[in-house]
Amino acid sequence: YQRRVRVQPNFKAFICSRNNGILFENEIIQIGVKSEFTGFEGKLQVFYGNKSPLPLQAFNTTIYISDADQANLRLEGQRVPQLISAGAQIPQTIKATAVSAFADTPLIQITFNAAGNPHNMVLRLPLLVNKFSKGTSMGAQDFFMRWKNLNQPGQECQKVFKATKAMDNDLVRGKMQGFGFQTLDGVDPKPDNFVGAGIILCEGSQIGCLLRLEPSKSAQMYRMTIRSSREGVAELLVNLLSQDL
Repeated sequence: YQRRVRVQPNFKAFICSRNNGILFENEIIQIGVKSEFTGFEGKLQVFYGNKSPLPLQAFNTTIYISDADQANLRLEGQRVPQLISAGAQIPQTIKATAVSAFADTPLIQITFNAAGNPHNMVLRLPLLVNKFSKGTSMGAQDFFMRWKNLNQPGQECQKVFKATKAMDNDLVRGKMQGFGFQTLDGVDPKPDNFVGAGIILCEGSQIGCLLRLEPSKSAQMYRMTIRSSREGVAELLVNLLSQDL
């Protein structure tokens, strides 16, 4: 699993708001993806487009899941043809099942020969644990009762970080909803704060997650706190969502 991964400048866009887009592109190949998620299942369509005037030969893809997530994520990848003609595009369907909360982004290794030269690239697939999260609504009393009950070690993670985008209320709400949280208005006594709730749907269980986001516009900083019903999941979500705010 530990392989040299290509730089994917737009990968952060897949965290909250994007399921479709370009994963990688150079003068020879364009690799795009379209994804859809229903419950604990997902389907990724990966498209390989040959931009060169010659065929891509000995084309092959291999999907890798980290050792830590072998029991948490199940992937089934369709075979791809070994030859992509000049100017042609081929699809590959990858079916995903979230057995439990998984930490690492799966990788896909793509190898082929172009004009007699071997190419080997490893990319991150935009398959993240929050893609299996569904927003849920609740009132203030219910939220704070659940919040207080999630007090075991590993159920809370808090992070203070610098804003990398405009601290616009509509933008933040959109990011939260795209991430898999329902924004809950009127719950927090401080009107500038954001509160959300979501449920990560796994094959054998559901993981409840609560979010509180406190912005400081004067300092251009956020304090994010997430609590989850399963140990370690709050830390996963904080580390993901904080990258895209």
